[in-house]
Amino acid sequence: MDSAFKPKKDMLHEFLDGRVVGGTLSQLANYSDLFKRMSEAVFLVERNSYRVLECNEAALNLLASRESEVLGFELPHLLKAETYLKGLLLQEFNSVDFVYHNAHGDERVFEISATTLKILDYIEVVQFIARDVTAVKRAERDLREMNEALTRLSTTDEMTGLRNYRYFKEVLQSVHHSAHLQNEKYGIIFIDVDHFKKFNDRNGHPAGDEVLRRVASILKSCARSQDLPARYGGEEFVMVCRHSSLEETLAVAEMVRVSIEAAEFPFGEFQPLGRVTVSVGVSAFPAVQGTFEVLLESADQALYASKEKGRNRVSHPELGGTDSKKKAS
Repeated sequence: MDSAFKPKKDMLHEFLDGRVVGGTLSQLANYSDLFKRMSEAVFLVERNSYRVLECNEAALNLLASRESEVLGFELPHLLKAETYLKGLLLQEFNSVDFVYHNAHGDERVFEISATTLKILDYIEVVQFIARDVTAVKRAERDLREMNEALTRLSTTDEMTGLRNYRYFKEVLQSVHHSAHLQNEKYGIIFIDVDHFKKFNDRNGHPAGDEVLRRVASILKSCARSQDLPARYGGEEFVMVCRHSSLEETLAVAEMVRVSIEAAEFPFGEFQPLGRVTVSVGVSAFPAVQGTFEVLLESADQALYASKEKGRNRVSHPELGGTDSKKKAS
């Protein structure tokens, strides 16, 4: 340490020990006692050099160091954050989170603040306070992860891993509202596994459940980043295709149909069509006008049309079938 540093440190040390009376001390009579007793780590830092002039016991505990290893050394270096802290210490700030790894490699999170103090009218220092909020942040993280897990459980279909219809409906409503306001396009795909009841009756429900899981997996692989597939219920699935024209939505629907037809399913060869297949209906905005429920119903009716035409095909309202209410078994 150079000679310019020692007088300031010595005078400050005398002040904190209560051996200096008068001047600014009359306004800060309790500071010395508070400084020593604070549970938070407190460093008094020289602004221009970033060197620690004084620190309390909590600060030494934070660094797991002796006083001789701290005083006179740059605080940013001691906290292993030269670039980050040197920029911060040039200004006053409050409540900034700082992650620190101690000598044992343990991660601690501190809420840090810096305030300029003028002591004895001529010693100006930066009071740097670090409050350990590791437990609080860990609890917040655990609570956030728990809430996210609960949200996933409440919005995810347990069997297939797809989003459930409740979540899909909320997203569809939002997409429809945005499309109206911003003149955007979007499409809806409605999918039904052909002759699923016959498959269950012949092969049992466990085998039927496996079909649903495989169909869901294929839907995920066919979905683009802007698409959201979901399980509607039973053997029915839906997908909303954001920012998609009718033609683009039809292309995705056909990819789904072809992919499922080409996939190998146990016992699929015993199905009436010789394979596990799906019938698909498509609707799109603004080709179809009305509420999102109207578009969903339009896609559903197009699905019925596909079934009436022999299944394993894609239909949409402009191809007919919207007047059919009879759902094939």
